[in-house]
Amino acid sequence: MKINKYIIGLGLSFSFLFAGCDSFLDPEKDGKLGEDDIWNETRRAFGFMNDAYNKLPSGYNRIDNAMLAAGCDEAVHSDVTSDIKGFNNGTWDSYFLVENVWTKNYEGIRIVNRFLEKIDELKMPVKPTTSGTNEELVRTRERMKGEAHFLRAYFYFELIKRYGGVPLITKSLTAEEAQQVTRASYDDCMKQIIADCDTAANRLPEQYKGSSESVGFDDKKELGRPTTGSAYGLKSRALLYWASPLNNPNNDKQRYKLAIDAAQKVVESAFRYKLMAFTDEDETFTDLYAVSENFLQYHREIVFSTKYNTTTSVESQNSPLTMGGKGLTNPTQNLADAFGMANGKGINELGSGYDKDHPYVGRDPRFYMTFAYDGSTFTVNDKTQTIETFEGGKDATATNKTATKTGYYLKKLLSPQAVWDGRTNNITRTWILMRYAEVLLNCAEAMNEYYDTPSAAPKDSIYKVVELIRKRAQLNPHKLPTGLSKEEMREVIRNERRVELAFEEHRFFDIRRWRLLDNPTEKANYLKIEGMQIVKDANDEPTYKKYTVENRVFDERMYLYPIPQSEILKAPGITQNPGW
Repeated sequence: MKINKYIIGLGLSFSFLFAGCDSFLDPEKDGKLGEDDIWNETRRAFGFMNDAYNKLPSGYNRIDNAMLAAGCDEAVHSDVTSDIKGFNNGTWDSYFLVENVWTKNYEGIRIVNRFLEKIDELKMPVKPTTSGTNEELVRTRERMKGEAHFLRAYFYFELIKRYGGVPLITKSLTAEEAQQVTRASYDDCMKQIIADCDTAANRLPEQYKGSSESVGFDDKKELGRPTTGSAYGLKSRALLYWASPLNNPNNDKQRYKLAIDAAQKVVESAFRYKLMAFTDEDETFTDLYAVSENFLQYHREIVFSTKYNTTTSVESQNSPLTMGGKGLTNPTQNLADAFGMANGKGINELGSGYDKDHPYVGRDPRFYMTFAYDGSTFTVNDKTQTIETFEGGKDATATNKTATKTGYYLKKLLSPQAVWDGRTNNITRTWILMRYAEVLLNCAEAMNEYYDTPSAAPKDSIYKVVELIRKRAQLNPHKLPTGLSKEEMREVIRNERRVELAFEEHRFFDIRRWRLLDNPTEKANYLKIEGMQIVKDANDEPTYKKYTVENRVFDERMYLYPIPQSEILKAPGITQNPGW
């Protein structure tokens, strides 16, 4: 019986291709294998499951050379022909899919399901092997079952946060069975995600120590595998989405309590996750994403990540044109205004010190690590230079069709060490799928929604959690005003998410799960995308004026993605989302 006889269908691949085993989490390169070839050999069986890691998302330029940030109010994509524009002008539908993650996630689910079905049939060698002792192999098998459950939960969460309820498939299907599948409810999908997270948490280690249990993998190659903390972190995130207005019309507050409990499991983990130092001689906040594999070994803010690639494409696509880049991802003025001042106040708060004639002075330190703005210094591609986005400046819109449309270039995520232009200086980097700062913010949000007032939470815990984030950002003072109402704290938490997690693929989904665009004022602000026009007079003195870059569209149906029409044709029992 050949392995490709077992499929999930739904647009999934029929072949199982194996990449080189000398890279991060990559399985052995064996080409197409039959069923017996895989499940009679330990290394191949583990390699088969490892291939599921290749289906995890990566946020770098993955949507037609665009980041998902350009599909919401975080950014404008300077290439007007990019598919990402479909999110903003309303041209996307079930045939024109701006982001089609359906196939990739079900490919991952297929791999995981087959692994869980077959792995207990695998006979472990009686004698020690080059891959480790028999006892070690058994332990690894059990751990990888935990990895499989975690990955299946992750894949299903990626699906339901976009589509709502989807076909819930937990076993291999024949082609005939695949044609008969129907959509499960969002709640039923969530129950499966919770169950998988719990199973994973019980089977996964708190951390990977590079011990003999690694079965031939050294410490470096274990990086990127999930831990108990990863499982509880994913559970907390999924529960928070389940509790949010989009998926919780009856406002079942118990869902928030479940999200709190899961997040606290991460906080209490023996691994002792912590926020990375903002500035330190060995590590800085700016290194969160532009990190090396060695750096990952001691980076305790990463709860779960995947190696993206050894590439400088992130920098070459998004750096200013004068530095050899294409300048594609342009942060918006909307996002810039969300960043407050170094004194912890919003720019419109009384006593903030914000000066509209000097808008880049005295800002939240995270602002300077996120934006490349006029007058700032930028280093990449063996160049360090001052950015000029004023009219007539070398990095301004008029210089090239893909130059910034907003007056800003992206700085966060880009490595100053990246070099291209025909030379090889590729950056081994990670895409962080979950970090401790997000877990803390998830917990704070859930607590604020669960308790009647922020002060009702035990030991001022909501304040303490949010203030940890603000303290790491070096806001001074970082303390919040006492006596905030539930509504006021909600706005604080939402804004902290916006600035702390900018460009990490949270904002796009946050505004949807909160149903933020039901509010006419919020909707108007969200759809009117602004930039900063800078004009210098004869004395080289600049004036700053906000201007409208784009007016976008959004309607009720866009809270969810359309189901790909190709999948409905394959399985007619799959119903389309409303309005599509």
